Amino acid sequence: MNDTAPPLSRAAIMDDLKGALARITGRAPSSLSLVESTRLREDLGLDSFAAVELVFEVEDLFSVRIPQTAAVAFQTVSDVVSYLCAELGKPRADIVELPDRASAP
Repeated sequence: MNDTAPPLSRAAIMDDLKGALARITGRAPSSLSLVESTRLREDLGLDSFAAVELVFEVEDLFSVRIPQTAAVAFQTVSDVVSYLCAELGKPRADIVELPDRASAP
């Protein structure tokens, strides 16, 4: 039996990311015009401290671990969303699929 949830869509990740960015920037989510090409520093004004806050927020929100090397590469919303899609789409290492005994020879 597979109890894992299906991977989130890019749109769902964008919505959650928008909420996180709103909390970090202190702006209302409705005031953020967020598209994948939105630049974190230039368009949203994230400084290095806010970028670290974003990483912590995203790690908590999506239950992932983001290595520093990946975090420093985040330049746009698309970078964050693509990273999360790749991470959330990976099978969990702690789940082992056992063969069905009925089909075993």
